[in-house]
Amino acid sequence: MINGKILEPVLNNNHPKWLEISEVSLAPIGKDTIRKTIKGELEFETEIRFEVKEAGQWKCRKCGAIVISEKEPDFCKECNRTTNFTCIYKTINTDLWKLPKWQNIPVEELDMLNTYYDMVDLVKKLLIFPYEIQYEIFVLWIISTWKTGHWDSVGFPIFRGFIDSGKTRALDIIRELGYRVVQAVNLTFPAMVRLTHFHQANLLVDEVDANFNPHTELGMQFLKFTKTSYRRGSKYTVADVDTPDGVRSYNNFGFKAFSGEKRFDNAILSRSLDFQMEKDYPEIQKIETVQKELDYFQTILLNYRYKIGDPPELGEDFVLKGRVREIYESIIATAKHIGVKTDHLIAYAQELEKEKQEDFKNTIEWDILKAVKELENSETLLDAPEEVGFKDIVDRIGWEWNGKTSQKIGYIFKKTLILKTKRKNTGTVLLLNDPKNTRKLKYLYRRYNI
Repeated sequence: MINGKILEPVLNNNHPKWLEISEVSLAPIGKDTIRKTIKGELEFETEIRFEVKEAGQWKCRKCGAIVISEKEPDFCKECNRTTNFTCIYKTINTDLWKLPKWQNIPVEELDMLNTYYDMVDLVKKLLIFPYEIQYEIFVLWIISTWKTGHWDSVGFPIFRGFIDSGKTRALDIIRELGYRVVQAVNLTFPAMVRLTHFHQANLLVDEVDANFNPHTELGMQFLKFTKTSYRRGSKYTVADVDTPDGVRSYNNFGFKAFSGEKRFDNAILSRSLDFQMEKDYPEIQKIETVQKELDYFQTILLNYRYKIGDPPELGEDFVLKGRVREIYESIIATAKHIGVKTDHLIAYAQELEKEKQEDFKNTIEWDILKAVKELENSETLLDAPEEVGFKDIVDRIGWEWNGKTSQKIGYIFKKTLILKTKRKNTGTVLLLNDPKNTRKLKYLYRRYNI
């Protein structure tokens, strides 16, 4: 943004230009204008204006002449002298993300509902998802990227599957249609940080199995950078190499999508829209054959970003709560914004949340929590027991008691469930009278319907 004007890099007649967006106040014309102005009663209307500006403009500080140059010039031909220049409009890096083609579409001609249906129809020819509703979610997520800056949280689409299952193609389509979407496969980690902080870019990460490997230093950096970045206000903080006691914080919030085979960090999965891809062959094999349609959709979405106001707030009493709301909020709100019915989308999100709870029932953690609750309420123990022994838990689950099972339960309490334990002469116990444990256990019982 320069002087209150938004600058968006676009293609105009296939050349990179700056689209300058500004809001202008217009006074109504009439015989009462002067009287209303004096009394402070004049109501101004606002108009959004769009102007295409040449990239790489420099202004001579001596004579004010404008020069077009990829880098700062040092000689002005107008005043015929060596001088300094001020940058008016920077050059545009066309290699960062796909630039949308600019066409000024009147707001009354922006039919976003039919655009959505047309996008869904095209995506069905380019990709194969296991479930019909996933095409809708995929397209709504893409549309919501064009309102970057509005959302408090976003979900991360994850495309999981074996080779040739369409997961990489899904990322390619997002790049073709989304807002400021950068493929991160060839980015250095510092470049990724700068793109999200300085350019509000949205990232695509292919081959997550390798790039997010927690056993490598770079993989751990990627994971730390990504885990909290689904929420507005999230920061990635590093040491400032220029000062011995300084640190720098970078915004890392934004849309991100990932693809890989099967191995994903649980923290990333818990924030994800999970697309489990299956090998098949779509109707359209080459994306290039529908390039014109993809480009035009992107042009419509660029107009949508700046000409149609913000999506609605879902409100505090919205049916989806917690993490599932954070993941689907941008999708549901975008659907409401453009006129898409949302009942089936909400029901789908609720069903997936229910499935996650059911999946938890097949874990060791659920068995342990169930055993703890049963032991808390067991008639064989004193009323309101203050602790539960590890051996009692193991017996209740039906495992064989030994040192390894004790260590396993201790690890789950400390690292997964985050509950406080204590080692005693009679063995290690879970403290039920600890206030933090009491609160956390109540939450876990309620969360997983135990």
